[in-house]
Amino acid sequence: MTHLLVRVEVADYDAWLRTHLKHAQDRRAYGMTDGPIYRDITNPNAVLVHTIAEDLDRAGQWFTTAAFDRATRESTTMHRDFYSRNDRSRATRQIHPRPP
Repeated sequence: MTHLLVRVEVADYDAWLRTHLKHAQDRRAYGMTDGPIYRDITNPNAVLVHTIAEDLDRAGQWFTTAAFDRATRESTTMHRDFYSRNDRSRATRQIHPRPP
């Protein structure tokens, strides 16, 4: 199991949240379970999204889909930073899917 933490900067938080929630089933199809969303108190258009992935490679496939590309545009996402933490190794590394 891998914990994915994604810091997302958006132009419109409400549009981002609607889009994020709308694609929960899509993420589940790639073995991801949604966790909490933390909103930045100094920048209300920045969030930290915590997701748990059964398999990091399978979860990574979601980020290469046309549906993810459409969701990125619809959600007003401007930038993402991806981080992962594996429960077994306790190692933390940054992963780099395609930029928005």
